[in-house]
Amino acid sequence: MEDILHIVLPAFLLIGLGYLFARVGYLGESVGDALADFVFKVAVPVLLMKSIATAEFSGANPWTFVLVYFLSIGAVWVLAILIIRLIFKRGSRAAVIAGVAAGFSNLVLLGIPLVERAYGQEGLQILLFLISVHLPGMMAISTFLMEHAVRSDGIEKGQIQLTTIARNLGRNLMVNPIVIGIFAGLLWRLTGIGIGGIAAQVMDLLAKTTGPLALVSLGMSLIKFGIRGNLFAAVSLAALSLLAMPAVVYLLATTLFALPPLWFKVALLGASCPTGVNAYLIANYFKNAEGLASSTIVLALLGSLVTIPLWLSLVT
Repeated sequence: MEDILHIVLPAFLLIGLGYLFARVGYLGESVGDALADFVFKVAVPVLLMKSIATAEFSGANPWTFVLVYFLSIGAVWVLAILIIRLIFKRGSRAAVIAGVAAGFSNLVLLGIPLVERAYGQEGLQILLFLISVHLPGMMAISTFLMEHAVRSDGIEKGQIQLTTIARNLGRNLMVNPIVIGIFAGLLWRLTGIGIGGIAAQVMDLLAKTTGPLALVSLGMSLIKFGIRGNLFAAVSLAALSLLAMPAVVYLLATTLFALPPLWFKVALLGASCPTGVNAYLIANYFKNAEGLASSTIVLALLGSLVTIPLWLSLVT
């Protein structure tokens, strides 16, 4: 347990420092936004590019790993929809946002530093592969389901135009810095040149800023969120994110699919990460269930202080 605390506590202390800096006004909101921009637009894309360009996954099938993770997302997403629609009597759009809140773990801002601390560069390489599939996949799923939801709620009429959705999604993905980093890494990998010398040193220096800056920016971003009603619904979604999703990963990875130990550990730690800010961004974009998303983000992050060490203790 002492080793686990050494992994988790420094990360959450950095989140707490970020929150404290913002709360007392020592660093303004614009600084937190700038740090987050740097992480998402520079540090993580560089980290992904280098990892994808040089990654080696001998002895394991990465797509089985991805399948396990996305099956766990699907399970909690369905449960979230049922809870929001049947118990809390909310509409289809709120149900989609609930699914995002339950299944869209914060793999970038929290997952990267935690996995790096727990499992080193080898584990981080596995997580970055997951992120390269996870972000585009979740954006596609969320977009399609929300298009269906706005029609189910009577906001828009007519049939879903798959070509229009695909075109808009493709446009959004192609300007996303993380996706750009993924494709840059794939293209560089195809050249077979490799990355070394000064270029590798510069990329490594940029990549090393990812963990601490991500955690501080995450703490500072909490100022924007809060418990905005929807308490019982948010608690339910936070429980799905922190307990149900990693439980599904645990069961699938140890029974049906038997993932290699390190891949299993990375999948479990990634699934145990709390709700990411994407839930609020999607809610805010569609002007629906913003309070539900905000409350879930805060409650899940607080709850993860307890649940992440518990999940880590099962695999150490």
